[in-house]
Amino acid sequence: MMKKKVVLKKSVPKGDEIQIIEFLDKELPLSKSILKEAMIQGSCWLKKGNSKALRRIRRAKTPIRPGDHVEFYYDPMLFERQREGDIAAPTLIKKERDWSAWYKPAGLLSQGTRYGDSMSLLRMIEKETKNEPFLIHRLDRETDGVMVVAHNAKAAKLLSAKWQGTLVQKIYHAWVLGEVVEEEGRLDAMIDGKKAITYFKVLERLDNRTYLELRLGTGRTHQIRKHLEGVGHPIMGDPVYGRKNKDHRGLQLRASRLVFDWHGDEKHIDTPAEIPALDPCLRDS
Repeated sequence: MMKKKVVLKKSVPKGDEIQIIEFLDKELPLSKSILKEAMIQGSCWLKKGNSKALRRIRRAKTPIRPGDHVEFYYDPMLFERQREGDIAAPTLIKKERDWSAWYKPAGLLSQGTRYGDSMSLLRMIEKETKNEPFLIHRLDRETDGVMVVAHNAKAAKLLSAKWQGTLVQKIYHAWVLGEVVEEEGRLDAMIDGKKAITYFKVLERLDNRTYLELRLGTGRTHQIRKHLEGVGHPIMGDPVYGRKNKDHRGLQLRASRLVFDWHGDEKHIDTPAEIPALDPCLRDS
């Protein structure tokens, strides 16, 4: 099997209408069986005629015409991981007409990439519900916890506005390296030149580790992880931020609770009771 990434971006030349699999087979050094499987995984994109929308295409027999634009992204390592499919599925927490709340396990992407989406929360929800969900917010792949997706464009717009402002209470829990002395406080170091605020409260201290409850005042990328590393208490198991904070279980950060108003009714979305609490697990870390 090919070991290098393959990327195709090409418009369909003049000629008769053909199936997209025939076009790909002619343009790429991959077998038809691999091409079809990669399409199912979400590697193929199509922009029809003068349309500006580039859409993911999974059906190998989809017809394409001269002037259509095709893109294909193949990463052999991702292809094999998606083929194996050995990753935990999301758990439905709450379902309403316009949105639903899910528990996302660690290791699962919030959404896919150009190279595929079968190992993503959105795709797994789509396959389970048979309807396309709308992404409202994200969690890092390494972070587990609660997420909300919309069921239609109108709900997505309303929920996105709440998430972009300060109308959603976001509570996290984490085990961090070292003993945090203060019982509670605020971290406000700027991130990428922008204001960033994280509130923390100590819940437990144990053998040079501290268990924190964290509340976001803003929503910058990797905010909690960057803030905690910045004060010398990186999250245990963080593969990017911190030193001497290795943990064989991975990142010890969880998005535990979301609280927001929906048409006058305050919604509380919590991690399912059957999900074990974050454990310090000091052995072999």
